[in-house]
Parts: sequence; C-alpha cells; structure tokens
Amino acid sequence: MPTADHSGNELRELLHLVFPANAGGVSSAADAVSDTLNQLAVPEQKRLEIGLAVQEALVNAVVHGCANDPTKNVTCLMRSDGDGRIFILVRDPGPGFDPDRVPEPKADENLHRDHGRGVYLIRQLMDEVQFEQRGREIRMWKY
Repeated sequence: MPTADHSGNELRELLHLVFPANAGGVSSAADAVSDTLNQLAVPEQKRLEIGLAVQEALVNAVVHGCANDPTKNVTCLMRSDGDGRIFILVRDPGPGFDPDRVPEPKADENLHRDHGRGVYLIRQLMDEVQFEQRGREIRMWKY
C-alpha cells in the first residue's frame, strides 16, 4: 500500500474505515469520503467523480467480494499528497476476480443489463486504477 505518491511525496492519511458488508456501511463510508473531500475544499467536479467511483468500488466489494454478508468487513482508506492528489483504496476479503475479464458494458449484448458497469465507471472517473490481490483490492488515484 503506497505511503508515497509517484514522485516520492509522502501521503497523509485522511480516512481509514472498516465496516460491515451491508448497504448502511456503504452509505456511511461514501458519506465519510464526501465529507472529507468537502473539508479539503476539493473542487466540485473532482469530488463528484471521486464520490461515484468510490461508491461503485464499495458496492462491488459488498456485493461481489463479501456476497452481502454483514459478518465480513470492507476497508476504505483515503490519503492525499501535498499537491492535492487523492489516493483511495477499497479492499474486501472475497475470492477476487480478473478485472480484464469483466464484460465490456458498451457491447451491444450488454447495453440493457442492469449491472456490470462499475469497473468501467471507476476506470473512466479516476486518473489511475490498479487491481491488486487478484481483484480483492482496488487502488484509485485522482490528480
């Protein structure tokens, strides 16, 4: 887990949450991320993009990683560097997945599905996205 950004600047921990895998936990964690971004005076567009990406990652962790089992926990960590870049990590204890095998949501056969857009949205909204621990951990950067 990075303690410095790509330039070697130290990252300051802003938020460290561990919550049960349920809808209430997702909502509370998403609110905490939003509140922290507001306190940092992050510009609105950047806040909205980070907020949506984090919410998608949290929901995926609860639904897919924890199978909606509230006895399992999801971790959400947020850090920033001195230049205002935001790093967010979401981790679950699930079996993981291969992010390169997630179906393309813009393919004709997937356009009308009611799920399957989370990873795509995260990749579009964040500046850098890495999947670690066989997909059980997502690391996201917004510059």
